[in-house]
Amino acid sequence: MKKIIFGLMATFSILNLSYGQATLEHSYTTNGWDYSDNFNAFKTQNGLNYFTFNKTTNVLLLFNSNHNLYKTVNVPIPSGYNLSEISTFSDILFNSDNLIEFIVESRGASNGQRSLKLVNENGLIVQDFGNRFGAFIYKTTTENFKLITYYDGQSQIPNVDYTFDVYALRGTTLNIKTNLYDKDPFFSFPNPANNIVKITNNLKSGDDFPLEVFDITGKKVLEKTVHGEYDEIHLDITELNSGVYIYKLNGQTNRFIKR
Repeated sequence: MKKIIFGLMATFSILNLSYGQATLEHSYTTNGWDYSDNFNAFKTQNGLNYFTFNKTTNVLLLFNSNHNLYKTVNVPIPSGYNLSEISTFSDILFNSDNLIEFIVESRGASNGQRSLKLVNENGLIVQDFGNRFGAFIYKTTTENFKLITYYDGQSQIPNVDYTFDVYALRGTTLNIKTNLYDKDPFFSFPNPANNIVKITNNLKSGDDFPLEVFDITGKKVLEKTVHGEYDEIHLDITELNSGVYIYKLNGQTNRFIKR
């Protein structure tokens, strides 16, 4: 599997490159990243943290704000499943024990079934959500948080309904994440998809913005102008190769999987 190498760098203008305004602190190597949040950085009560994970060994490495290894986690994956994604890190959102917890999504190697679990930094399963495809966090108007998981029945059996579950969360989150969860839902379905992927449209009426699609290497593979008059964006992905793709629209980012 090809590895992804990225540096934690501040954004800077090319015009000011010669002044050295951005100082590289550390570089990490990982073969997967967190598409749903701020890539592989997350904030806890102890400061900014980072993580990498290996989809072959199912090992997650947690680093503190000084880039020192904080903990090595053996992520529990069901027999016959492969690790797909780790996301939604928090120490105060799900429970009050101050342990870092995160969502683990894995996929059956032969049957395509999914497994979605909440796991803590000790590698213990806190909650099993069963055969679900993804997890999204949203803040309510009363400063509470909801976890939404979904099942794409049509990916298994044609014309079968989608199912989504809503969970009330007992915790809270930090400001860096609160702003993220304040955003309108921005996701695609079905996911994975074969030919057409539908993406929620959060543009206002009269707005026109480009929807950009990138492959896992960062190469732009599709671009489509989107208008704010429609609730959904229908994107034809027939010509794309199988794999994971990242799409961006008006500052928001998410991902879909092409079968």
